[in-house]
Amino acid sequence: MKKCILFIAVCGITLGIAAIAMSQTYFEDNFDDPKASADKWVPLSGEWEFKNDEYHQLLNSVNCMSVVADEFWDDEWNDYTFEVKGSKVSGAEGFLIMFRCQGLMEPRGLVLEDHPPRMANLKPSLEYWWNLGGWGNTRSQVESWGGKAGAHSNHSIEDDEWYNIKIVNKPGSYTVILDDEEVASVDDDTENGVGRIGLATWSTVANYDDVIVYGPDGPLAVNPQSKLATTWGHLKSTK
Repeated sequence: MKKCILFIAVCGITLGIAAIAMSQTYFEDNFDDPKASADKWVPLSGEWEFKNDEYHQLLNSVNCMSVVADEFWDDEWNDYTFEVKGSKVSGAEGFLIMFRCQGLMEPRGLVLEDHPPRMANLKPSLEYWWNLGGWGNTRSQVESWGGKAGAHSNHSIEDDEWYNIKIVNKPGSYTVILDDEEVASVDDDTENGVGRIGLATWSTVANYDDVIVYGPDGPLAVNPQSKLATTWGHLKSTK
């Protein structure tokens, strides 16, 4: 009888691990290793720093952007879920969460640093950003340069609060989710949904953490009652 119980337990663990291994993760960074993180990100403007296991944007200025490096992104990815945690430190607005980005980003009066080489050569240029706490922190909206804007809401962003931000990007649509509540879904097949992710601020100092991008087949659900339950990407649970 003990052997049967042990066999079932071992099989359960094996099956659980197999299920976990099948989850599809395109990109992840929890910023616990600054050297590794430095290879994954390319700042285009602003003052970015890896500190306290987070990614900090320290300059209270407009149009501060950092995008994923070429080596960590496939230009054909157009079906993904982008998750990130953000906390505003100070400033007039909230967060700019970038997705569907390719080509040269809009400088908006600034001189930008060099883009990732492959990204810079893509045509046409395309840029989406979920502007959370924009317009003087009075409302939120997905904006786009070269695409289709939408997802209007009245969300504002409080200082020193951590927000769970999610964008579900599909070839024909995108859906934005804040703190596990769906804000809006927009039909949009611009360039079949291609483009990489990035982080940005506008007149705000902010910190980011626990970035993860799932492919269309992940993450797999795990029974929360199981000892095998885990957070994908080994993300920090303190935020």
